Amino acid sequence: MTVKGRRAEYKELTRSAVLDAAAALFADQGFTATTIDDVAQAARVSKGTVYYHFTDKAHLFEAVFRDRQERLAEDVAAAAMRHDRPWPRLDAALDAYLEGTVTDAAHRSLLQQAPAALGAERCRELDEQMGLPALQSLLDGLNDAEELSVEPGPMLTRLIFSALCEAAMTAGAAPDPSEARHTAAEALHALLAGLRHHPPATRPRNSARRPSPGERP
Repeated sequence: MTVKGRRAEYKELTRSAVLDAAAALFADQGFTATTIDDVAQAARVSKGTVYYHFTDKAHLFEAVFRDRQERLAEDVAAAAMRHDRPWPRLDAALDAYLEGTVTDAAHRSLLQQAPAALGAERCRELDEQMGLPALQSLLDGLNDAEELSVEPGPMLTRLIFSALCEAAMTAGAAPDPSEARHTAAEALHALLAGLRHHPPATRPRNSARRPSPGERP
């Protein structure tokens, strides 16, 4: 490995160490109470090193939030791809998203702090950057299989994604997040079932038509 390659690898390892330390601190003691000095000490680097990678604490929190959401997206994609059919893929993706955002206490804490740390609009932008394309792909798969009763345009995708995010936030804030997650999953699956296309029932070929009133048999 060249000197340049070793330096790049060291920078990446240092950045990852800072992200992991910050994620633990933000989840444990909160964004407001955590200082850059705390992060530097936990990551065993200098304060200047933290600032080399991140301009301020908000920038650091955004990087942590994005990193954790990207990891979650990978888990969601893996859960979906364990299934061959479009509907089981969508169901598995929704369950995996709720599992990752609600059951994981650290991730749940970061998700709840994000609006105050980054602003609601920035949180929405990040969620849509990482979540909408994947959801759109799943809905397109349903449409291609002719299993969706409506066209999966941007509006439908945003509405479903908004419902998913709201379910995660509401369940995460519940006294019993695990129980609330199951309730949220049931509600989401029920809502999506209403979008499922059911082919019309066909009359058996050998069935006789019943005569209408007044009609001669």
